Amino acid sequence: MRNITAISTLLISLIHSTSVLAKEQWWSYLSGQENGPSSTRVDLGINKVAPLADFPFVLITGVKFDGKSSDGLPSQPQIDKLNTLQESLVKYVNSKLRAKYVGTFTYQSEQLHYIYVQNKIEAERVITEFYSESCKGCSTYTNVRHDPQWLGYKGFLYPSEQIFKYYGLSIE
Repeated sequence: MRNITAISTLLISLIHSTSVLAKEQWWSYLSGQENGPSSTRVDLGINKVAPLADFPFVLITGVKFDGKSSDGLPSQPQIDKLNTLQESLVKYVNSKLRAKYVGTFTYQSEQLHYIYVQNKIEAERVITEFYSESCKGCSTYTNVRHDPQWLGYKGFLYPSEQIFKYYGLSIE
């Protein structure tokens, strides 16, 4: 009986700590798309434990920015503004609900953040609150969809083998 209790305790603590095992490993890369370049910022570390069953919905949200450059990517002053907005958004969402921010995709004068959440309705409410308080007048985009396999992360944000090879990057 004692062994069963010890094994049960160990299993529960291992299951509970899976997200701790996923050490954040942020990386940014440029790639070519149909209508020009894109920039992706992604947490490579969470790939080791993704998908997380407790987070079956992906909140994809972001803003359009003034695209004065011909390539559709932001200028340095715009990058600073967008980074500040992204940090505020992630902090706000994390303060209101359990969420896993996994990355950002920037393309054609739009920046979209990918955040995995537990509840679609709550995520929609929280992001609406955020934009009404912190980004009045912004042209925003929000979509919350069921993504239990984390295809938005694994199949879109996470770099392909070709991109890893191009940048000479290897993941352990």
